[in-house]
Amino acid sequence: LVIKLIHGLSEEEKFKVIRPLLGDHILDQYNMPVIHRTSEEQIDFENMIPVGIQNLTTKENNSKKLVLPFNYDKNLLKYWNDPMKYIPRFQSVMAIGTPDYSVYPGMNKNEIQHNVFMSRWLGCLWQSYQCIVLPVISWWGEDTYDICFSGIEKGSIVIISTLGCRENPEIFLNGFNEMKNRISPPLIIVYGNMLDGMTGRFINIKYTEAFNKKKQEYEQLSLFKESNIFERRDVI
Repeated sequence: LVIKLIHGLSEEEKFKVIRPLLGDHILDQYNMPVIHRTSEEQIDFENMIPVGIQNLTTKENNSKKLVLPFNYDKNLLKYWNDPMKYIPRFQSVMAIGTPDYSVYPGMNKNEIQHNVFMSRWLGCLWQSYQCIVLPVISWWGEDTYDICFSGIEKGSIVIISTLGCRENPEIFLNGFNEMKNRISPPLIIVYGNMLDGMTGRFINIKYTEAFNKKKQEYEQLSLFKESNIFERRDVI
């Protein structure tokens, strides 16, 4: 019944109706819903199977899957527009990252704030339904830090992507170090290649477009390179 009612609501009405479902989540000083941190003990990092969010299906055993939510905004908006529909699917996985809505140079600050808000709010909603949630963080220049690093508990495990960052490594690394200072993540899951200058404790998931479609299902071939936790320190 709740899902049927949501379909007929405007964005403003939808927010007012769904917001009480956030449970014990609060808004921080930037009006961002705060995602609770997940401990390392809650996830079997040695045996997890990364999968793109677009390839998650209920036809398989998802108990070992880490869902990576990197896709075009137009494909990720369905989770915001119909937030209750996908919760049972996400409850079946080991852990899920929050949607990576775009943050890019020249983007209006109000758009950035809205995109970050959608990601944080969905993470809080999913946690309210006992999903294991890891916040995905992206940023650009210094003027985006306050927004982009808000809504996340200090000491949280986070997911970031390095895809497309090699053209602006200094901007990326400045934000990366600021993210570490503000959030102090004990573990950083990196989607894409590691960049020189990145230090901390990591899991690295390589990017590859190795998906085949067989019998109406996607078969994952080689998204995940064995990636135990490893540490990179500053060179003295």
